[in-house]
Parts: sequence; structure tokens; C-alpha cells
Amino acid sequence: MTIKFPYYSDDYKNYPYWWEAAPRPTLTQADLVREVDVAVVGSGYTGLHAALQTARAGRSTLVLEADQVGIGCSSRNGGQVGTSFKPKYSRLAKRFGNDVAIRMIQEGFQALDYVKNFIREEQLDCDWELPGRFLGIHNEKAFKAIDQQYASLPKEIAVNYRMVPKSEQHAEIETDFYHGGCVLPHQGALHPGKYQLATLQRVLDAGAMVADNCAVESIQRTASGFRLATKRGIVDAKNVVLATNGYTGKQFSWFAKRIFPIESFQIATEKLPPEIINKLLPTNRVISDTQLVLNYYRLSPDRTRVVFGGRVTFGEATSESGVNELYRQMLQVFPQLQGVRIAYSWVGFVAYTMNVVPSIGNNDGIYFAMGYCGSGVSLSSYFGMRVGQKVLGTPEGNTALDPLNFKPWPSIVHNKMVLAATTNTLRFFQKLF
Repeated sequence: MTIKFPYYSDDYKNYPYWWEAAPRPTLTQADLVREVDVAVVGSGYTGLHAALQTARAGRSTLVLEADQVGIGCSSRNGGQVGTSFKPKYSRLAKRFGNDVAIRMIQEGFQALDYVKNFIREEQLDCDWELPGRFLGIHNEKAFKAIDQQYASLPKEIAVNYRMVPKSEQHAEIETDFYHGGCVLPHQGALHPGKYQLATLQRVLDAGAMVADNCAVESIQRTASGFRLATKRGIVDAKNVVLATNGYTGKQFSWFAKRIFPIESFQIATEKLPPEIINKLLPTNRVISDTQLVLNYYRLSPDRTRVVFGGRVTFGEATSESGVNELYRQMLQVFPQLQGVRIAYSWVGFVAYTMNVVPSIGNNDGIYFAMGYCGSGVSLSSYFGMRVGQKVLGTPEGNTALDPLNFKPWPSIVHNKMVLAATTNTLRFFQKLF
């Protein structure tokens, strides 16, 4: 198939589709409070859910954001809400032992439940639904392996699933690109921009303060806690939560060495006729697949566009090259979209850890949760809540991930220019998964 690289709609925008219904807020630039109980660095899902816990417990809480509030991946992701840790159970068990692996996967289940309950209890307007997930499988060997993987799970972490052979695939998705797939019916979807803004409002309602355009330049220990040097002045805090994930800067060097940010590109098509939409994804499920450099996609909440995302590469890519590659990948799945124009394109940074599982804990007094490895909507919300409980000192803050070593990446891998030029990059990551 000859692929024409994308051409853009007349009203093309190089920012997230999600920002149309949920534009990034500009908060009042009031004088910065100089002393608080808790300073939270980062206004994405992790930081907001941590701040909500501490503010509702009566702790004076300040959220510090380097740019506009929620401008990072919390308003740039695909809005797919699942349970999964990236490595499969057998690999987790080999690394950490059966009991720890089971508890880790159970934390993933709790994360999905937490998001569902949070949205319901807080009455958030964020286009929440439970369409289920279709996992596209690329070959017969992988199809059999995934069936066996789910069938052999211990009863404590057994899941409802259904294998879909290629002969029945069009009932789920109009493509011949996959060799069948697996339906996971209890996974969800939301509007990520609306979810972030609604959570922000709950944090403000709880009495927390949020300062935008207030980059934290350094954090130092003091006799009574910490001193944060920010773009807008000094803040003293008894406790600090670092919630920067894929946007962790070099000023937080201990953490930056342990986080590997990967660019995740997305495009949204122009509006498509209902007859095309209904054929492409008749069940309205969210989609991901079994490629290492994976694709993930769905219909927009109003079922008028295809929102198509992917890692594209483990190295660096320009915006144009990333969009071109993503368009090519979309046409591999849906060749019938040849000629459809792109209305939006954007990129965000997901964060991978050396263990390919999230990390949560306390380093030299600084609480943190980060490294969601591409499953950030549920895991960042949930572990943000848990790290807030850790600050409060409640036993509910304990998690199965607490004992894990937050390992630094090897310097040769962490250098993205070296990584991009390394022929064994994919083999290296395959070992981790």
C-alpha cells in the first residue's frame, strides 16, 4: 500500500484534542504563600490526588506547577483506564516472587476501582464509561500465549477475558491487521482533560492552594523540613511530595536518574461520518496491541473522531516525523482512512522505571510516586492518593511496591541520543517486559 503522509485540516491545531473541551486554566497570580505543611511539586493526577488527601486532612497544602496547571501528560494521554502493570504475572513472579507479584497486580485492580469510585463519589463530569478493551494480537504464537497467560493466572488475580479469533475480529474492529485479539470487558475510558480539571476543582474546594508558572528550582533540607526555591520565591514546607513523573527535571537529580521519559505521540482525525465510525469500532472499546512500540487508540467521547496514539520510537523524534510515523501506523490498522485529514496532533512524556513498574516511597524525606510505564491514568491517581496517605502517616498508605528498589537507569541507556542510535534498543526493552 502506498501511504501518503498526513495532510492537515484547515483548522489543524498542534495541541491536544482534549484541550478543546477542557482548556488549560490560568490561575490568579496571587502572592505565593511562604510556609505550608505540605508542598506538592506537580499538578498532574499524582500531585492532585496527593494534595486532596492532605488538604482534606487539614494540612495546609500548596501545589506548585512549573507551567500551566495539568499541561503535562495528565491532559495529553489517551484516556484509557486499565489495571495492568506492563510485565506479565509470570515475569513479575520471577523477579519479585509469587506473593509480591500477586499483591502488585491486585494494586492495579484497586487502582481501576479507585478511579471508578472517585469519579462516582465526587460526581466528576469527565465522560467516564466502561466500554472494555480490545487487545489486538499480531500473530498466532502471541494469540496462544496470551490465551494461556490469562487462563493460568492464580485465582487471586484471575480476570474475565474472551479470546476473539481473526475470523470474528470484525465484530470488534474493522481491520485485518491483527491475528485476532482479547477482550477485557471491565476496563474504562474517560476524557483526560476534563478529569484533570474536575480533580483540580476538588483540590481547590478542599482548601489547597495551587501556584502555576512557579517552577521549583531546588529543594533543600532544613531543621524543620524543607526549603523550596521557586521561580516566584522561597517556600518552607514540613513535607514535600515530588509528583513530576515524565517531566522530572535535572534539578531533582536522584529521581531523574531513575526515570526514563519516552515521547508518546497522538493524533486526532477530522470529524468522520457515523457510518465510518460505526464500522471501524462498532463496540466503542479502547484498543491497544501487542507490539513493543505499541499503538493505543479509541474513538473520541462523542464518537466523531479516531484518537490514535503510539510510542513511535524509543529514541527522539521531531514533531513532524512522529506525526508522520503515527499516521503511517494508523493506516496500517485502518487503510480505509487513507486521505482522512488530521485535526490535532500532540506529544506527551510517559515515564519508565528500570523495573518497568511504578515506584512509590520516600527518599531522604521527599515523598514520591512516579514511573507508571504508560498506564498512568489509573496508577497515577491511585498511587497519588496513597502517597498523600503516606504523608499523613496512615497505614492505608502502605502498598505492595514499598519494598522495591528504585533502581537508576544505566547511564548509556539514560542518554537518549545514545539510545536512539543503539541497534539493540528493542532487545534491551524486551528483556524488561
